[in-house]
Amino acid sequence: MRQYKIGWAPDDWDQLVKALPFSPKVLRDAGLGRESKRGGTNDFFRARVLFPIFDVQGDPIGFGGRMMPGGRPPKYQNTPETSLYRKSKVLYGLNWAKDEAVRENEVIICEGYTDVIGFAEVGLNRAVATCGTALTDDHVRTLQRFAPKLVLAFDPDAAGQAAADRVYEWERKHEVEVAVAALPPGGDPADLARSDPDALRASVQNAQPFLGFRIDRILAAADLTTPEGRGKVAEVALAAVAEHPNEFVRDQYVMTIAERCRLDPDRLRASLRSGGVRPRVRVERGVKRPARAGTPQTDAMLPLLHPALFDEPLQRSALDALVASGGNLHEAVEAADPLVGELLSRLAVEETPADPVDIRRFLLRDLGARVLADLQRDLNGWTGDFRSDDYRLIVEQHAWLKHRLESIGPDAPPDPIGEDELLAWLAERGEGSA
Repeated sequence: MRQYKIGWAPDDWDQLVKALPFSPKVLRDAGLGRESKRGGTNDFFRARVLFPIFDVQGDPIGFGGRMMPGGRPPKYQNTPETSLYRKSKVLYGLNWAKDEAVRENEVIICEGYTDVIGFAEVGLNRAVATCGTALTDDHVRTLQRFAPKLVLAFDPDAAGQAAADRVYEWERKHEVEVAVAALPPGGDPADLARSDPDALRASVQNAQPFLGFRIDRILAAADLTTPEGRGKVAEVALAAVAEHPNEFVRDQYVMTIAERCRLDPDRLRASLRSGGVRPRVRVERGVKRPARAGTPQTDAMLPLLHPALFDEPLQRSALDALVASGGNLHEAVEAADPLVGELLSRLAVEETPADPVDIRRFLLRDLGARVLADLQRDLNGWTGDFRSDDYRLIVEQHAWLKHRLESIGPDAPPDPIGEDELLAWLAERGEGSA
């Protein structure tokens, strides 16, 4: 705690803003305060472990707040954008990592503050973390000043979900090499630092080139026991190969795909040259499914969803990319943010029997339950006037939401109108508290 200056935001409304001798405007502009429903100023962080975020010189410019188990989501809450703090430019831990990065010609990029600390605990002091956002061009521009090799040490699924065109642009534009750490399945650097430090060190030592990691993940997710499965995944894997700008690199991976899928490499090369390897998978709007008893027909999955249903940023970004492309998966992959493209590519080869309406109801129940727990904590921790409008509002919202959630239980009959109203309310509430 001393080394990383870790602190705590108390579970109270305004302890910090009352203690600091600054105006409400200064506190809000600094990301330390936020406007309350009554027009006053409350603390921006409440009931969170706080990780100070420093610039490259070591000056504090913001905070990352981690909720405690059973606390109020989201899991991480960062300082909002300020004149000092720009999450698309800031990297947590760079002030500590820069010296070793220069010596080793390599910097490790991970997702969380505790991951940076975990790497340091096993002797890898060259790790940095993005602050609640995908890796950006500004991040890469900053890092290439310190090291020519960037090792992505996200969890195994997320690490491969970087948009290929963006990675290859970084490699060309900034003259860096992008590799992916071979973390164990479900591997989390912070946990591995305690449970298996040797595996964590080996994951960096054995980092794979970005395209090699992508191909391995695509093939590993497929059914290679049937001709149909091998043919389908070969097409997807070959599409990933086609995006690499170097023809000699491309050919090496053609050989890998041919061997794993038991196909003639010359046939794959011919397909690659013809340009017929970029599948255009379209999620059609308005496709009707067979009606269930007593329910109207509903549209396919995409029109039923809303970003508010996704608390995990990567999943929300995937939905945003699909919506922006009008449901065209290929266009969504091409335009996706750095940690989205491969997720969408892998979805193209995965099948599910799940009903879109049931999926939406599950997501609604999950989000609603989290919000209901938030409201219950507000009621339990209330120390103000029980006759106030603020308290009555929380009571009314709690009762309304509880009733709504009971009406969309697993065994309840479908209610599209009621579910749409609940989703709209949850989305509006989320935007208001963001």
